[in-house]
Amino acid sequence: MATGSARAAERRFQLLTVLMGGGRPRVDELARRFGVTRRSVFRDLEFLERMGVPIVRDGGRYAVLDTFKVRPIQFQPDEVLALMAALDFGQRKRPVGGTAARSAWEKLLAVLPAAQQELATGLDRTLVVDPIQAYSLPPSPDVEAACRAAVEGPHPLRILYQSLHADAPVERVVRPYGMAYRGTALYLIGFCELRREVRIFRANRILEAQVLSTTFERPPDFDLERFLSDVWGIEFGPLMHVRVRFDREVARLVRETIWHPSQRLEEEEGGAVILRMEARGTGELARWLAGFGGRAEVLEPPELRQAVLELGQGIVRRYGGA
Repeated sequence: MATGSARAAERRFQLLTVLMGGGRPRVDELARRFGVTRRSVFRDLEFLERMGVPIVRDGGRYAVLDTFKVRPIQFQPDEVLALMAALDFGQRKRPVGGTAARSAWEKLLAVLPAAQQELATGLDRTLVVDPIQAYSLPPSPDVEAACRAAVEGPHPLRILYQSLHADAPVERVVRPYGMAYRGTALYLIGFCELRREVRIFRANRILEAQVLSTTFERPPDFDLERFLSDVWGIEFGPLMHVRVRFDREVARLVRETIWHPSQRLEEEEGGAVILRMEARGTGELARWLAGFGGRAEVLEPPELRQAVLELGQGIVRRYGGA
């Protein structure tokens, strides 16, 4: 859901397109077309003039001088690749962009010079950016709009939240600090007045959301990116010093992948490798390590080793009698 400033920017771009297309519309026509007031249209026209667009007024009708042209955007080939990769990812992950990403792709293509258009359309046929095939169902449009409005305010947000393991949803008030796409889903991060600490809420588990009229001050020392940097996936918890030995059979995979910003590798005789890092999220880390089977051994901390052991024992109980 676009913010107010993003909606205004998109409307002004569309207004410029309409004025360049001829027809010389009146302000009333433009207001109806864009679903805004006459005052908003006048503000948008003034904005375009400040940006150097030559607006022509003729008997209450508006246009742009025929000689005015939008200068083609010049991108380097690697910049085109980066933009197409981001938009391709956005189209495939519906919670991230979906149809909006496709629309942005079409607008970008329309203003690229011919040679870069050819490069971009070629990439559209030959480039796929899909690092995670699964994706979570998005939150309802009303919930997502309320979350974004509360973050932008900032305003407290009253939510009805269904946590993963609870039998029934719980109402709580959150002071939202920001939103983040992590893994396959969209999350709301903020101070939970019920739990009296910063919590992470999966947006599609927010069943109802109401923006409150009051405001609050975000902690000046809170940095969303730094807050999330220690978390393995999205599960929060105590910061752990993690040390895991990976056998020779999987060591190459471990070496060629950046699993976490804090990771450090230590080579062992025989081809094994030890991965060290400082991370949060015992459950998520345990599930990841269990995927290596017996090829990964947790050396520390003890609580992570125990969590992996319990997962393995559960698998044995499930399949041992088969």
